[in-house]
Amino acid sequence: MKARTLLLLLVSAAAACSEETTGRTVVLHTRLTTDLPADATVTTNLGWTVTVKKAVVSSGAFYYFDGEPAFTMAPRRSRWRRALAALSPMGTAWAHPGHYVAGSARGQMLMPYSEDLMTGPVDLPDGNGITGTVRSGMFSFAAPAAGPAVDRLNGHIAAVEGAATKNGTTINFALTADLSDVTRNARDGAVTGCAFAEADVEGDGTVTATVKPKIWFDLVDFSELAPGTPEAPTVADASTTAYIAFSLGLVQLSAYQFAYTAEPLK
Repeated sequence: MKARTLLLLLVSAAAACSEETTGRTVVLHTRLTTDLPADATVTTNLGWTVTVKKAVVSSGAFYYFDGEPAFTMAPRRSRWRRALAALSPMGTAWAHPGHYVAGSARGQMLMPYSEDLMTGPVDLPDGNGITGTVRSGMFSFAAPAAGPAVDRLNGHIAAVEGAATKNGTTINFALTADLSDVTRNARDGAVTGCAFAEADVEGDGTVTATVKPKIWFDLVDFSELAPGTPEAPTVADASTTAYIAFSLGLVQLSAYQFAYTAEPLK
């Protein structure tokens, strides 16, 4: 759904519930963080040990719903998926929008922002919502980017750098993606049906969106890239499967998870 349509749904739901004990409007502060460990090192499904040195993202609107999160299914194989078939002997699970029923809108944060994920949790603009149960969410990417990390994105919606090691070989890499890359597999750059730790929203609080960079890298086979150096990492261009795999990783449902924390009672 477009942002305006979802906003109208949210307002309508609040009005319809105004005379009930649920459906009161609330303020939802917004925070973005990652699950990277202290050393920023993860091991991917393809066996690469990746140490992340840069991770910048341009996020768009977030929405929260009372419907159960989506399950992943394997739809028809596009050119991108065929290109990746040789990368993963385990196969790949893809979001199937037809299997996700969002239900009623319960909250939103509409402002585009840009985040340097290596600096720790980032506070985004406040959103709003209505009281009730929340079970799923939508993470989206935005272009053009806005916010404090715009200069580090250089026009992209995601930019990462790091070192990937496997079987004694280390690849110093730089990966980027544009909105046109992710919209091939996520309409309007929206990753819908993400897990939201089920919560009964009863008042103002904070919604934390956790990004899981390991999922971004799980399909990437770095072996086609030149080793590069820490000072001059190899930039994967759009013709490489590494570039394609990274763009696909960005739109995986499991790469984003939401949770709500209530404000302490005063």
